[in-house]
Order: sequence, then C-alpha cells, then structure tokens
Amino acid sequence: MKLLALIALVFGSAGAALANDPQWPDCRTCHQVAAPDGTVLARGGRAGPNLYGVAGRALAADPNFRLYSDGLQAAAATGARWTPANFNAYLAGPDQFLRSLTGDASIESGMHVALGGDPSALYQWLDDLAD
Repeated sequence: MKLLALIALVFGSAGAALANDPQWPDCRTCHQVAAPDGTVLARGGRAGPNLYGVAGRALAADPNFRLYSDGLQAAAATGARWTPANFNAYLAGPDQFLRSLTGDASIESGMHVALGGDPSALYQWLDDLAD
C-alpha cells in the first residue's frame, strides 16, 4: 500500500509540474499522456499519438496510433528515434526537422505548431514517466 501511495505522489507531482509547463497547453490540444494500464497522467486530445513512452522511442512507433503523416513515416524509415535533440528540433520546426532528416524538401509533418522556447523539461518529464 505504501508503494501505491508513493507512486501516486510521484505521478501527481509530475502531473502538477507538467500542468505548469507553459508548452503543455499547446501539446494537449492533440496529445495526452496515458500509461499502458490506461491511467491518464496528463489529459489531452487524441488527434496525435499518446506521448507516454515517446522518449527514446522510434519516430512514428506508437502501435496504437495509426494517423502518422507520410512525412513522419518517411522520417521513421531512417531509423531515427526521439532523442532530446530530435525532440527539441522537431518542436522548433516540425517540417524543417523532417526535411533535414529525410533530405526531401517537400515533406510535411502533419503537426503545424512550432513551439518557442526549450522543450527539454517536457522531454525529461516524459522520459521520467516511463522509467
């Protein structure tokens, strides 16, 4: 029982920290963070893939999401993963990131929001959740 209370405290604190992240309101328009058991850790939309486990995962690799853009699928074919550098570059300019990765100047991401600032804290939070 103490372990469950500790887990709830950790996830509750992480959720509160994320709720205060100025970038999460933009992300949650299309994304949520839900653990494999279905527990929703950060509410959001479902137009984009669940961000649980995204840190370190291959691009376009959420098995429960089937609407990846052709551009993101082409980038995934390069074998790229969501590293901190790739995550930050994608959020700074999704189309530019995919074009750089694939070498295709006409590629588009399907995500039409570029976030300003440094998304490192968001990546770290997502990484910590899956540990």
